[in-house]
Amino acid sequence: MANKVQKNKKVLRKVKKKWFKVVTPDYLNSIELGEISAYEPASLPGRTICIPLKELTGSPRDSMSKIKLRITEVRGETCSVEPEELSVQNAQVGRSDRRAKEKIITMVDETTKDKQKIRIKIYILLNNKVIRAVRTAIDSTTRNFVSNYINKREAKDVFVTSTPKNIANKLKDELKKIYPAHVIVWKIKKMK
Repeated sequence: MANKVQKNKKVLRKVKKKWFKVVTPDYLNSIELGEISAYEPASLPGRTICIPLKELTGSPRDSMSKIKLRITEVRGETCSVEPEELSVQNAQVGRSDRRAKEKIITMVDETTKDKQKIRIKIYILLNNKVIRAVRTAIDSTTRNFVSNYINKREAKDVFVTSTPKNIANKLKDELKKIYPAHVIVWKIKKMK
């Protein structure tokens, strides 16, 4: 059995690898990200690529955020990708929460208009200790806001590069009524 696997690998190695261009979808500005190598185009769908968000937006502020893309199909020499996850690096989150006295992590699972399940992880930082009633009010307001935000949009609209900033700014305005807070959208992820 092991000999057959080794023979197949040797046959594949004799064939030269080809290079395929990786291109983002229209709603991410159809940017060519680079090239990826493979023996056959059939082996590419399902592979993931993780890049800094800075490559899509061109803004140095987005260098601490990452976007994970999955190759969906190959047409000729180009691969089309779909976003799977937007996230802020843990080091950035750690730096921003040093001064905070109270930290609230909220995870919300919701479905979009086009029936795609999405999980959003939100990190809320407060400058002072608060009572349990305030924490509960902040958590419930966050869950309601995020579920309404996702239910009204399609998955491709949720994975636009400006979404984390939009959610954070609008949620911060909502939470001002309860208690002043700093909001970080830690992760936005497609669920299977």
